[in-house]
Amino acid sequence: MATEESLPEFIRLTGVRKSFGPQKVLRGIDLTILRGETLVLIGPSGEGKSVLLKHIIGLMAPDEGSVAFEGVELGQMKERQLAASRRRMGYLFQNAALFDSLTVAENVAFPLREAGIRDKAEIDQRVHEALDLVELEEHKEKMPVDLSGGMRKRVGIARAIIGRPECILYDEPTAGLDPIVTDIIDKMILRLQKRFQVTSIVITHDIGSVFKIADRVMMLKEGVIYFEGTVDELRNSTDPQIQDFIAGRSGMTV
Repeated sequence: MATEESLPEFIRLTGVRKSFGPQKVLRGIDLTILRGETLVLIGPSGEGKSVLLKHIIGLMAPDEGSVAFEGVELGQMKERQLAASRRRMGYLFQNAALFDSLTVAENVAFPLREAGIRDKAEIDQRVHEALDLVELEEHKEKMPVDLSGGMRKRVGIARAIIGRPECILYDEPTAGLDPIVTDIIDKMILRLQKRFQVTSIVITHDIGSVFKIADRVMMLKEGVIYFEGTVDELRNSTDPQIQDFIAGRSGMTV
């Protein structure tokens, strides 16, 4: 895993606020993400973690505050600059979001074709490399309907990395998966960080995954950062709300 002392700043959020009508989702987020680290976002459902990811990749703009990518605010970028920044990031959606009408290989190749790459030999080679990395090369001609949930997530990872991004955003990569497949996904996240030094930002409710993959943990609660620190600091926290979240205790009486 990465060590914080050796990593430069990569992405900075300053005073980020976002509301949808009367609902205040983000209430002033100040967060620095370091190049090459794995930052894991935790917290109760519906607290704005996915909204935060969409601000980082530029799919949403804050009502107030700013998101800066290597010191340049996304809000100040022209559309061409913003598109170039997005290409430096990969995004794994909660349900993998594969196209049902495309094969595995065609799904993985989709970002390359969208980027204007037309050379078939280059596309085939990069699809092969991406699928080999997630150990799915032999399934490249299958349709998404013929894959298990874990395999679909791995295809989603292959599609996220085929553009050779510097940063990968994972939205619930292990949701709905059994413990063995969850461990496979966790190890793939670690493998990508180690092999390519990518920055990883991971939303998860799987506490076991947090302890396996995180360099740093941020807990979002009621639209603000409730906790930020290392895995050891999370584990050793005496805050009862943090301990209840780690243990999965609701506080409801029976």
